[in-house]
Amino acid sequence: MDKTSHEKSVVVPLPAHMVGGQDAVEFTDRVRQLVSSGIEHVIFDCSRVEIINSSGLGTLITALTTLRTSGGRCTLAAVPEKMRTLLELTHLESVFILADSVAAALEG
Repeated sequence: MDKTSHEKSVVVPLPAHMVGGQDAVEFTDRVRQLVSSGIEHVIFDCSRVEIINSSGLGTLITALTTLRTSGGRCTLAAVPEKMRTLLELTHLESVFILADSVAAALEG
């Protein structure tokens, strides 16, 4: 998982396919490591996401819960239309902070 840090924020690009499996376990472990290292704000760059299923959503919810439990926050940036529609259908657009771009998320 590549990342770009900005003080206590970090930008993490999401893969094209967010479908769970072993990648989800590694993803969750990485978020926990970031929180343990003092990161307070994780910005997930969603611009490359082509496919996301319920397991992928579950992975993001787990990340959000991990961050909130530690007093941090999570932003989904550059969310593609298909993913945004899925977030709306599942009413998760009201749970996550959404930003039009990574730059906007870093400013907010």
